[in-house]
Amino acid sequence: MIRRIALLAAKETRHILRDFRTVYLALGIPLVLLLLFGYALSMDIDDIPTLVVDGDRTSASRDVVSAFERTGFFELVGRADNAAAAEGAFRSGEAKVVIVIPPGLGRALARGEAARIQILADGTDANTAAIAVGYGAALAQRRTMDLTVDALSRLGVPAAKAPRVAIDVRSRNWFNPTLESRWYMVPGLIAVIMAMMSALLMSLTVAREWERGTMEQLLVTPVRPAEIVIGKLVPYFVIGLLQLALITAAGAALFGVPLRGSVPSLFAISGVFLVGALGQGLLVSIATRQQQLAMQVALLTSMLPALLLSGFMSPIASMPVVVQHITRIVPARYFLVVLRDLFLKGSPLSAMWPEIAALAIFAVLMLVACASRFKTRMDA
Repeated sequence: MIRRIALLAAKETRHILRDFRTVYLALGIPLVLLLLFGYALSMDIDDIPTLVVDGDRTSASRDVVSAFERTGFFELVGRADNAAAAEGAFRSGEAKVVIVIPPGLGRALARGEAARIQILADGTDANTAAIAVGYGAALAQRRTMDLTVDALSRLGVPAAKAPRVAIDVRSRNWFNPTLESRWYMVPGLIAVIMAMMSALLMSLTVAREWERGTMEQLLVTPVRPAEIVIGKLVPYFVIGLLQLALITAAGAALFGVPLRGSVPSLFAISGVFLVGALGQGLLVSIATRQQQLAMQVALLTSMLPALLLSGFMSPIASMPVVVQHITRIVPARYFLVVLRDLFLKGSPLSAMWPEIAALAIFAVLMLVACASRFKTRMDA
């Protein structure tokens, strides 16, 4: 049995090495996808294009504008004479935020009276708008406290008697101190890329043999279905591990993503995921028998669920309840949790056993389905 499996694996390996397109698809495309997603897809919100409407034109108004600029979240792209220009700036895409400072701001602050500024945000990008308004409100509160302390100091009130913030919040970010979104994205990209590429590559194997007519020769040999399945999985399993090593090394070198967990644990769990993903692709290949159709079905059943239903693009908890239940059958969901825990938290295997168990169950189901669907003789 082992000899027959080894011969089948060697045969499949020769097919792979003879086809340059397969090698590029296996090792080149994952690196290209990592670069594209890693550099183009970012959740960091900074340098928000900001337009200022300064109706006061005093040192106090200029100080307010400078306070916004110093945060690093707002980038001053221009000034306007009136608030009516805000709509034009939003429509043209020149600005995402408009800060409106009304006349009399300096006088109001000098008298110790309440002064108002207005923050307008382009709501077409809801995420950026919400963050910008939150930053602006927090900045205004902090600035209000500083101005109050300065005013009391000028009146002769000792600093010790000046009002203080009732609750002083000191925050600290664990596992990702600088909140780099790429540290969060790259492990998810590994899950998406491996799910997509494994199913895609594997889906072309049996379908290619049916189209070329070589499957008939394989069917007349005394090889059992389970041996054919394993023999075809082995070469692509090795390719999948090479993909993992390549993407992990590129993520660490290009984006500085740390791997705090155990490397053997990473490859062991990834191996379980690979068996399931390859089995899924092989099942598609067995069912379709056409390379074009197999590729389309493989992408539809692997890439889209991995992108949309794994928690990669948006948290699963924010999805509708029905969709949350559907995500339970997506293996990339569990693999993504494992990768983020290994890379960022360095979690031990004991902390991830529910996800590992789910991946193992999926792998077994795929292998059983492949062996049962694989025909030992041609259909009439």
